[in-house]
Amino acid sequence: MKLLTTQQSPQPQSAEVQALLQQMRDVHEPAAPGWWPPAPGWWMLALLTLVLAVVAVIWLRNSRRRRARSRYRIEGVHLLRRLDISAPDAAQTANELLKRVAITTYGRAACGNLTGAGWLQFLRDTADVECPREVEDLIGEKLYSGAVGNPAEINAVREFAINWVQRHKAQTPLQTAGEGGTAGV
Repeated sequence: MKLLTTQQSPQPQSAEVQALLQQMRDVHEPAAPGWWPPAPGWWMLALLTLVLAVVAVIWLRNSRRRRARSRYRIEGVHLLRRLDISAPDAAQTANELLKRVAITTYGRAACGNLTGAGWLQFLRDTADVECPREVEDLIGEKLYSGAVGNPAEINAVREFAINWVQRHKAQTPLQTAGEGGTAGV
């Protein structure tokens, strides 16, 4: 068997083929795709980013409002912790701070003029905090009789006041409806 290796020689072409060959152009790459409009995945990412930004703004605003509403608690606890229990008027000062926080929360009409047993009952009703017997004695009776109290009693009053400030029930909208304003701590 004989291998034929023949090269094909160009065949003379007709005029029609020649005209068609002259109309041919080089292969051109298509233009690069534009950046607009983006693919659906980019639209979803943009929407997700927008939703997350809105949620973050709402959360930050609510967090700031919550902190502003409870700033009086933080300040009250701070003042109570700084209270010098060795001072002769320490029990009176702790009671005043407790009263200021209560007035800020519930208004002057609800608790501003309460003393003795009425004041203790108000404190019990507005927070789930156990009131020790020495605190009841000091706030309920000794404070108004001019007795100073020993450092252990004053410390118990301070600790009770701190617990009450941190855990008292928040003011309800019905309580604020008829009250003009509240005093600051």
